Amino acid sequence: MKTYVAVFLTLSCVLLLYLNCCDGKTFDVKLLEEPSGLWSHNEEDKPLVMQINPANFSGPPHFRSLIGKCFNKSDNMYQYKFCPFFNVTQHELSLRWNPYNGILGVWQDWEIANNTFTAMLLKEGDKCGSISRTSRVVFECAPEHQLKNVSEPRTCEYLFTFQTPFVCHPNAMLVYPTMEDHLRDAWDELEGQYVREEITKKGYNKELTKIFQRAGFIQTGTKPLSKKSSDMLSSNNSNTGNNQFTSLEQCTAVSPRK
Repeated sequence: MKTYVAVFLTLSCVLLLYLNCCDGKTFDVKLLEEPSGLWSHNEEDKPLVMQINPANFSGPPHFRSLIGKCFNKSDNMYQYKFCPFFNVTQHELSLRWNPYNGILGVWQDWEIANNTFTAMLLKEGDKCGSISRTSRVVFECAPEHQLKNVSEPRTCEYLFTFQTPFVCHPNAMLVYPTMEDHLRDAWDELEGQYVREEITKKGYNKELTKIFQRAGFIQTGTKPLSKKSSDMLSSNNSNTGNNQFTSLEQCTAVSPRK
């Protein structure tokens, strides 16, 4: 649109010159190319390029239906778009010539605490000085899917609240039932070693991280779980270790979600 306006103004000036100051005489006119990046620059026309590929789907099976869907949230300055298991983007609602449109994170890992999927972690977004933008998406029970809140607790670190009926069931976000049998067995064995004091808490965290990596919940290279995020009580796992879970309804070992 801006290009058309510039061309129209140029032609109008040529016509006025011809009618008012040249007595009908003809002369050569050289039309200058519009300055690069002035009128034609439009950030929204530029495709957003991710620095890394999204990780494969993992986590609660019922979340798979969210693949390919996106959810928007707008405020006075920005529009945010959350596409589960893909990325999060931000689009500045501004009339200035270079509004920011970029990627706030690409789907990579689950945050896990107390046998529960607590948040989606989206990393390696657009550069922000010397770091990359990252996003954390937490969940809240609600009748419909909705991107509810957006905040920036630290510079270029974003926090989103995603409302969904998928987390309303008390067992909906448990980790153990989603794992393959051989990984459950590995976790059971690791838990037994820790209860018998054959390994330290640090060693337990390190090995549990490896199990979650094998399950695809977190990517290789992710730091080992902290004590807080991996505080799996022995009483909790002693109840879950021997059960054969095939559905949420059969899962009886519940750690209350906050």
